[in-house]
Amino acid sequence: MVKKAEARVRDLDDKLDHIIKRLDTIETVMANSQQNPELSSLLSDLKGGVSLYSEPLKAIKRLYDARKFLKAKEVERDEVSRLIIQALALRGELNVSQLERELRAARGTASRRIIRDRLVKLERDGVVKLVEGWGRKYRLIE
Repeated sequence: MVKKAEARVRDLDDKLDHIIKRLDTIETVMANSQQNPELSSLLSDLKGGVSLYSEPLKAIKRLYDARKFLKAKEVERDEVSRLIIQALALRGELNVSQLERELRAARGTASRRIIRDRLVKLERDGVVKLVEGWGRKYRLIE
């Protein structure tokens, strides 16, 4: 039952991503043609509306991904790792400072050193991944 719901969420997310890409293409063509500027504006608004549905689906998808990691014995016993996984599932990509704020809000105290140590362990265990690009942000592995 859960697998079926997870597959449906992933399918919906893929379809919305495809729709957004097509709307981007249409919007670009309309903007370059300069024939109907009001239609280009309408397409931009439509794309924004579709994006409103896409973000909650991405959060649900991250929660499904986090669920399998949260059931691991080591994570159940380690509150810091569990809270890191939950924060990444709810918020998406985060750096150590952002994770510190999330953990401090959840448990009242947080240490960047301990968070970095847990991130290294979670990365080694295949739970999180360092995101390419500027800054050191982490995300859950799908």
